[in-house]
Amino acid sequence: MSELTTLNVRATAQGMTVRYEYDLRVGSAVGDTPPLEMEYTVEADPGLVKGCRARIDEVLTEASAGEPHLEPGVIKELAKWGKLLYEHLFPRVQGNAAELVTRLHASTGPVLVRTNEQEVPWELLHDGADFLGLKHDLGRRLMGKRPVVGGRSISRVGRALIVGDTNGDLASAREEAAKVAAWLGGRGIECKVLLGRDATLLDVVKELASEETSYDLFHFCGHVATGAGTTGLMMHNRQLLSEVGLQTLSSCGAPPVVFINGCGSAGEGEVASMSVSFMALGAKTVVGTRTDVADEGAWQFAAEFYGGLLAGEPAGAAVRAARAATRERPDAAWASFILYGDPAAGITKDETTGDAEPPEPPDDEMTLTLAPDARRLMRRVYASAAGRGGVASVDLLQGLLGEPDIRQRIEESIGADAMEALDQVIHHVLSRNSGTDSGSGTDAGVLSDTVNRVFADAATRAAVDGRSTITTVDITTAFVAVGGGLSARLLELCGVPLDRLLPDPDSDRATPDPVPDPDPPASNGDQRLPMGDLSRSAVGTVRLANLLAETRGEVVGTYTLLLAFGAMGSEVLRRGMYEQGAAGERAFRKLSGMLTPRRRDLSPRVHDVLDQARRRGGAGRTSSGRVGEAAILLALLEDEGSSGRELMRKLGVDPELLIQALGRAH
Repeated sequence: MSELTTLNVRATAQGMTVRYEYDLRVGSAVGDTPPLEMEYTVEADPGLVKGCRARIDEVLTEASAGEPHLEPGVIKELAKWGKLLYEHLFPRVQGNAAELVTRLHASTGPVLVRTNEQEVPWELLHDGADFLGLKHDLGRRLMGKRPVVGGRSISRVGRALIVGDTNGDLASAREEAAKVAAWLGGRGIECKVLLGRDATLLDVVKELASEETSYDLFHFCGHVATGAGTTGLMMHNRQLLSEVGLQTLSSCGAPPVVFINGCGSAGEGEVASMSVSFMALGAKTVVGTRTDVADEGAWQFAAEFYGGLLAGEPAGAAVRAARAATRERPDAAWASFILYGDPAAGITKDETTGDAEPPEPPDDEMTLTLAPDARRLMRRVYASAAGRGGVASVDLLQGLLGEPDIRQRIEESIGADAMEALDQVIHHVLSRNSGTDSGSGTDAGVLSDTVNRVFADAATRAAVDGRSTITTVDITTAFVAVGGGLSARLLELCGVPLDRLLPDPDSDRATPDPVPDPDPPASNGDQRLPMGDLSRSAVGTVRLANLLAETRGEVVGTYTLLLAFGAMGSEVLRRGMYEQGAAGERAFRKLSGMLTPRRRDLSPRVHDVLDQARRRGGAGRTSSGRVGEAAILLALLEDEGSSGRELMRKLGVDPELLIQALGRAH
């Protein structure tokens, strides 16, 4: 791992200006005091700093409310103000700031901004290439003189306390709490949820201060407010859980992971104050918000962040990945979350337990083609499978259910109670070590037959689409296409059709349905498609495409039709692709081999048929000496116990007479 870079920033008022003193240290712990390499000093205009920050907050507030009226777009608007502020705080013409910028650009590891300045949105400073919060694993630590509790390390997240909608006026916070609890519960984490009148100041403090059943994670979604000079998380009856109340945790320490989604009246000042309070009581990683965040954006960011953290990523990397995954959302939720704490910190493994770090997906040909979203998915899957002797279809299903859009579709289909039951069923199966599809193993990198088939199919789909990387969508589609293995039966037990994992193709139509033709042409509906005007090879291709689509529960699409042309070795397609040179030849060979079965895909009887056909001489061989259709058909029909021979009888054909006819024809 690259070394931690610490950017120390001290802001001091100097009459009409503010002096920013910077020093950059690489590889030193925050508490150490190595020799100062060089100090950089910049004079800044506080009005410009506050103005840029105010414009950024206005953009975020407008986007979260669902009313973005900005012509260039939210990201471009944020970049405009972020770049202006960056240039003001790191001017190339003042002192030696240019050298600081060069060194900051050169840093490749996580960056900790240690500062007494809360005015600057460090994550959204834009250096002309990207936002610092997307370019670096960035965390903040506020300078202070208060005593700090050491806190505790954890080997895994075992228990979580979730508090939300404490006054019954934030339906979105209640929904977020339910989703977070279901998501974490689906990963074997014991969750306690306190909502409304159950979330009193006394009850929440009692839970957090319990040494018998300590919590590893605290998730709050509700109001963060200031009253009578005190800032705190608003509990039931508008009581505030402030720094004074948190002092009760001084003996046991705060949960190591804290997530504060300050809805309603929250602002960065209030959330920052509470974040520092939790860190002073021993929290290692605290995520807070700078402005209000849209409901769905907050939930998706939380799921991405927790997914990365539970998969073993450091906090900074998990936050950065969550920002990247939600960057394209119009509500700009990604830009509102701030990491307080060391970005290189993560969930550590307790050496006394013998637990190993969750394995990375093996660096073979398959995993090297995973897109970032698919790699995050598979890190969660491998973390789930660690110690159980291999990755089974149930591990993959659990990982897919961690995707917010998939989980939402299924929950909307079967309801929250059934969704919780499904999580419990999956957790029970995995805890009993009965999730493998293909026997035992000793390495979490071993994939079951079902999972291998999923990735083979996903790779095929990506290749046919002209892409070099496999996405989560490819994996989900392939998972459904190959039947899901044992997972399909688990879903069926909970009333979930396997194809419910896929989005409804009609759910997000960009354009309205066309106006019906008042006199539409006649359609044959469910009648057989007329194919009398198609050539014999074209008929065979269309029928193969139909067979492929039926096995996947789909209608014939252009993807499946092209696969069929490749599988049939279409000479027309081959000539056309070969005209593009070596690249076209390689592409045709890949396309034509995509549906070639593996040995395990054939029954022992079919293997015998092919072996007999290869041994057959004379009849059944083509002019080039290759095994032809007749050789295979003869071997198939001569097996008196084969179901293929029985099919001929059911169709009213005498197999023996057919064998004689095939022999005479060749």
